[in-house]
Amino acid sequence: MKYKLLVPIFLLIIIQTFAVLASPVISIDEAVTENMFYSKSYTNPDSVEAHQIVVYSEDGEHSQIHLHYTLTPRTTVSPDGNYSCIFRWLEGHKEDYFILNNTTMQHTHIENIATMGYYGVAFSPDSKMYAAPRLIYFKDCRNGQYAIDIISVHNNTLLHRELTPFYIESTAETPMEWEKSAMYEVYWSDDGSCIVYEALGGNTEAGQYPAYLVSKRLNLDYAELRRMNGSEDTEVESVQEEVEEPTPVAENSLPIPGFEALGAIVAFLLGRKMNRA
Repeated sequence: MKYKLLVPIFLLIIIQTFAVLASPVISIDEAVTENMFYSKSYTNPDSVEAHQIVVYSEDGEHSQIHLHYTLTPRTTVSPDGNYSCIFRWLEGHKEDYFILNNTTMQHTHIENIATMGYYGVAFSPDSKMYAAPRLIYFKDCRNGQYAIDIISVHNNTLLHRELTPFYIESTAETPMEWEKSAMYEVYWSDDGSCIVYEALGGNTEAGQYPAYLVSKRLNLDYAELRRMNGSEDTEVESVQEEVEEPTPVAENSLPIPGFEALGAIVAFLLGRKMNRA
């Protein structure tokens, strides 16, 4: 009888283990220094300008409100030149982001992109995926949590969602260091090994929400991401460099479906073996 009670425990442990292993995010650097940021080159070199605007500006010069009107959206072009992320008009006098196939001229609408930076997405080195800052609204629509989505360019399928510790507003249910926050810019390294994302924080009592910049880095298993996207050739041409002081994968990494079933099978076989004993 006591062995039977152990089966659910083993099942839970196995599921959690496989869930962690399934995530393409190996570790997260919670604070990206300037040396760490510039240790990589990025698939969109022009996007580094947005980083420099905030980092090298005078204190209080760039507020969230000021940046909202200053940094107008720009077109992001994939490394191979086949795709672009553009900002254009929709019906009803509304603007939004689209992925444009530069060969077929087909547009794919990508919704809920939330950024104050120049560029809506960051393309992967093979141009077959993109990382986008997205806003995930709660059921009551009273607040929302920012996430970094990794999406297939080919069919717009979500491959991985990384929830961030930032929300539209700080509340008792969604506490933050600041009253307000906004996603700023996203960068994908040339070697595919990491995605850097930046957030701005501000407090309403300080006027126009003076911008406090926080940079975090998602260290990736790029070969695994390419497999998830259906690529047969998963060899990474450039050797991934060692990352500085990697931290364990955060709980916000959402696992990829399928490993739970494997865990259940293993747990079932363990249970049968115990019963026979």
